[in-house]
Amino acid sequence: MLFESFKRKQAGEQAQPQSTKKSSAYSLLSRGFITTLTNPKVLLFFVSFFPQFVTPEGDQHAVSFLLLGLTYALVAFLTDMTFAVLAGSAAGSLSGNRKLQNVLDRIVGTTFIALGIRLALTRR
Repeated sequence: MLFESFKRKQAGEQAQPQSTKKSSAYSLLSRGFITTLTNPKVLLFFVSFFPQFVTPEGDQHAVSFLLLGLTYALVAFLTDMTFAVLAGSAAGSLSGNRKLQNVLDRIVGTTFIALGIRLALTRR
C-alpha cells in the first residue's frame, strides 16, 4: 500500500482507476452466510458464552438457547447494517479523492510495517 501510493503519485492523475466487478446482493449474502457457518469461532462463542445464561434447573433449555440466538442475530444484524451503511457512504465520498486515498494508503501501509516489525521483535 505504501509503495503503490508513491507509484500513483508519480504516474499522475491520468491513470484510470481500476474497475471492480459488481456482485449481486444475493451473492454477497450467501457468501457471508457460508463464511459464518464455517467459522469455528462462532461455534466456540455460542458453546462457551450462552450456557451461563441458561439455568440448569429450567425446563425450557431449547427455548432459552433459541431466544439468546435470535437476540444475538438481531443485534449482530443491526450493528453490521450500521457499519455497512457507514462504510458505503464513506467509500463513496473517498473514491473520488485521490489525494486522501494516497494519505490513507500511506498511513495503513506504515502501520502494517510497524506492526510487522513489532511482531518480529516480540519475545515469548
